[in-house]
Amino acid sequence: MILIATEDGVYDLSGKWRCCKGKEVYDLLEDYFCAWEGVYKLPTEEKIEGRSCWRLVKAEDRIYASIEGPVLLDLHRGREIDLSRFAKELGWHFPHGPPHITDVTRFKEEWIVAVEVGHMLAGPSLEELKPLGFKHDQHNLLPHGRFLLVATAAGIYYTADLSNFAFAEGSAGYAHALLYCRGRLYSHVMKNTPIIESADGRQWRNLDIIKLPPPTFGTTALGCYNAELIYSTTSTYVIRDGDRDVILKGHPMTKRVIVEGSKFL
Repeated sequence: MILIATEDGVYDLSGKWRCCKGKEVYDLLEDYFCAWEGVYKLPTEEKIEGRSCWRLVKAEDRIYASIEGPVLLDLHRGREIDLSRFAKELGWHFPHGPPHITDVTRFKEEWIVAVEVGHMLAGPSLEELKPLGFKHDQHNLLPHGRFLLVATAAGIYYTADLSNFAFAEGSAGYAHALLYCRGRLYSHVMKNTPIIESADGRQWRNLDIIKLPPPTFGTTALGCYNAELIYSTTSTYVIRDGDRDVILKGHPMTKRVIVEGSKFL
């Protein structure tokens, strides 16, 4: 099932409001949802954390919430991995509050963490993260083949060794979302032909025949479901054969397309 996490609650593709009305929802995972207003537990929507939350990730057999700071909050044990010391030492910043972690992934036997806005971090565990040389306004991470791809406010970068980062040709723009779907890589930039695609992550092309409402800041508008590419901002579309079909019209601005959502919804 696909869910659309929006700036005013969560909807399914029938247009039914499913939860979290009045909340700016950035992510859902199992029995938690993550919002600008904090972290909540489903199905009761009990608030369990008051700091702004940007992402929910499953790592090391636990669920972590990315809290402003940046902080990774272990929702199973209530323990925090507080990275705010790096923010102070290295001059991280975010224009709308403290810096935060936007994505977490596994690459080259290490855990990789992206910060908005700050350095990428890596370590053998989430409690042993150290800053790398790469600093940017980072949004999304995706391992693909021998490369790690990074979507940033300037476009997409790739690295094979976590030391040398190259800018991907054809990816310039405010890039959000990175996913592999039906044999290709996809991301989006902030324009009225937003979707870009790639075979290898190093060279990208804009699908300039497909006009769509552009994403806004903080929108991760792409998902892949049953090998079909889904795009969602203020309406939701399936992208097929160089064209678009609307499947849900006129909802609040999407913050994230959720393919694996809560077990309660």
